[in-house]
Amino acid sequence: MPGTPPTSATFKSHTVIPPKTDSPANVLLLLHSIGDGPENFANLARNLNLPETTCISLCAPNNLPFGLPGYQWGEDVVFHGQDLSLDVKFAKAGFKTLKTVVEKLIADGWKPREIFFFGWGQGAICVFDYLCREGTEWTGMTSEFGGVVSIGGIIGSEVKTVVTDITKKSNTPVIVCGGRNGLLTARAADRVKSFFKDVQVVKWDREGDGMMNDAKEALPVMQFFSRRLLSRKGVPEGFSELEA
Repeated sequence: MPGTPPTSATFKSHTVIPPKTDSPANVLLLLHSIGDGPENFANLARNLNLPETTCISLCAPNNLPFGLPGYQWGEDVVFHGQDLSLDVKFAKAGFKTLKTVVEKLIADGWKPREIFFFGWGQGAICVFDYLCREGTEWTGMTSEFGGVVSIGGIIGSEVKTVVTDITKKSNTPVIVCGGRNGLLTARAADRVKSFFKDVQVVKWDREGDGMMNDAKEALPVMQFFSRRLLSRKGVPEGFSELEA
């Protein structure tokens, strides 16, 4: 059975959105991009309206420097000219935040299979950083979380591990989405595939790696959730039955 439902009292620094009806059978962790905050992703969670799913819109631990608005998952921000470097470290920032939240959920009775991740930009990079590092140190890369939705996020350069044995790849399914001339290049997609057995790559017919713009772009993501979300009552078409 699923664990204790998360509440705002449990995760005071983050925004918890319970399902409108029924007890949750899944938990979705949402990680905003650099320069953003949890409010926008809390609205995204409400718009997704996933059945039997409690959503937790996480707040990145660090403010941006120089008085800039918003938060970041990395330990620092490195500027090269006008470009924002993605070669940031997460160990003392985003990794620690995500590790703390996941360990609390598991301590409260949630299984990895019932926990999902949705990240955008640096938030998605932070998710990959956590899974690739923690997978080799704690749960084992073969442990299976519910799934990862990555919008414009890739595996960052701080992940040095190389997985050559397919049996050691993660069983957690992943869907990575992005547009043209963004971070999601063929090489970046191949690197994700080198860590995870089940990877779906979605290339949008537009420039950049912004969020989903319309129902057509959102469809693969919703189909992914339909395939992976667990249910405690009846099993709608495309969903998975929750085991006791």
